[in-house]
Amino acid sequence: MIKPKKAVENIQPYDTPKYAHLCNLKLDSNENPYGVSQEVLFALKELNNAQISRYPHYGELIDKLAQKFTLNDRQILATNGADEALSIIIGTYLDNDDELLCFKPTFSMPKIYTMCSNGNFKSVDYYTKWVFDADKLIDGVSEKTKIIYVTSPNNPTGECAALNDIEKILQKFPSVALILDVTYINFAHNAPDYYSLVKKYDNLFIVKSFSKDFGLAGLRLGVILSQEQNIMQCKKVISPYSVNAAAICAGMAALNDIEYEKFIKEQIKISRETLMQGLLELGFKPYKSEANFVLCDFGNYCDFVYWKLKTSGILVRDFKNSDILKNCLRITTPRVEDLSKIFDALQKKDMLVFDLDGVVFDVSNSYRLAIKETFKHFSSKEISDKEIQEAKELGGLNCDWDLTKYLLSKHSVEVELEDVIKVFQNMFFNPNKEGSKGIIDNEKLVIEPEIFEKLSKYYDFSVFTGRPKDETIYSLEKFGILKYFCKIISQDDLEKDKRKPHPEGLNRIKRETIYNNICYFGDTIDDIYSGVASTTCVYGVTNKNSKNAQIFLDAGAADVIEDISKLDEFLKGKVLCK
Repeated sequence: MIKPKKAVENIQPYDTPKYAHLCNLKLDSNENPYGVSQEVLFALKELNNAQISRYPHYGELIDKLAQKFTLNDRQILATNGADEALSIIIGTYLDNDDELLCFKPTFSMPKIYTMCSNGNFKSVDYYTKWVFDADKLIDGVSEKTKIIYVTSPNNPTGECAALNDIEKILQKFPSVALILDVTYINFAHNAPDYYSLVKKYDNLFIVKSFSKDFGLAGLRLGVILSQEQNIMQCKKVISPYSVNAAAICAGMAALNDIEYEKFIKEQIKISRETLMQGLLELGFKPYKSEANFVLCDFGNYCDFVYWKLKTSGILVRDFKNSDILKNCLRITTPRVEDLSKIFDALQKKDMLVFDLDGVVFDVSNSYRLAIKETFKHFSSKEISDKEIQEAKELGGLNCDWDLTKYLLSKHSVEVELEDVIKVFQNMFFNPNKEGSKGIIDNEKLVIEPEIFEKLSKYYDFSVFTGRPKDETIYSLEKFGILKYFCKIISQDDLEKDKRKPHPEGLNRIKRETIYNNICYFGDTIDDIYSGVASTTCVYGVTNKNSKNAQIFLDAGAADVIEDISKLDEFLKGKVLCK
């Protein structure tokens, strides 16, 4: 197998979706929610055969850009999006072991381009979240620093760098290239006139994308602004004709439609401020932004909010792999008229929490069968459903592995728990098997998807189960109901001493979700104990005339439900506990 060069081998690529997502609001990529102006669409329709079949010419576009930024045509280089602009500058000026310095967090592509160039990527943390501080960057400069990268407004934090701060860096390090990415600058209040610095400093490279304010993300158009000698060096690296004829045509039309550009700026600013205020009123922590997005800290509720928005068809950007941003979501500002969709999606509902076995799934021919077969494997004896049920009613044996080992010990068969687990799991669930994955596929769904869909208008749903995570996800996905559950706490999410009947699982759901009232449905005494210990309203799932019904009620269950397949009928008129 042919291997890439070492600098590339360990790089994680910037992964892009293969197909367009079907959604109500796409707010995960900072695209322009209003799209391009009508002038752009008219211009693209007028593209002729010669423009498409011949290599493009950039003169008219460069002249228009020179006029917009008050520069001459030799100070401008059109690029295939701002991504190519960054790649070209870094590829032109960064040599082996040279260093690129930036704040953390920021746009991720400079890191990739730096590593591809055999350079060293170095980031510094903010002194104050999220306030641009030139001195912090200056303190991070070393003898190896060849490029300083600044995004203003920064993505994903949203703050701007003051003009005098940029000048301070340029003056302090005249032999270090400063890349200033101003992709979002049109959305800033009182935006600094960075363009005026191009003529003054020969170590400045301004990069701008046309994807955000002009809505040309699908055509890929960007620009580098710098002094003539720098542009000449970058031309040595850039591919000839990298900007296509359609992008040139659209770019010209977009630059000519000044009124539409003003409209976009005004609408985004109104939407952004309204979004920030709405998130603040909901009790979250949005950070001040000068861009076309809002970064918001949702604390422990971050995963829950992400799920709430996603199930409402609203896509936002999460940062699960970032320690510094793990509780944050970045939300692109939508059209003003679409703001209500976000706020409606985040409204509180009552929360229904479910145990799975015997509640959502009929496990009489799966888990119960696995217990019987594992017992038989080690003891060469049969064990009855009655004895299994009696053991469950003792409490403290919510895990079926522990229950099986207990039953074996009761019959004087001593086996290590690890051996019990191995035999049990081999017959119960093997995700690597072709076709059926094991006895788990014998399960039947008790609560039909239609019931979840009907109740989802009024309730959110969570899971608190003693199952391992992979089995939980497998069964929920198999029956097409995984999408309904905002939070899943499985056996794997808890330390062994904090599993049922310990209340920690329910307490975590209560800490990490937002709701008006909450209740829990379980079919074992351990479920009832967990609910009571966490001061959660708990309903027992059992035959109302059975011994279990009274045991559950005596243990603190608010009520029992005999046929949970008719959950919608049971909930009519119920006032759930706080």
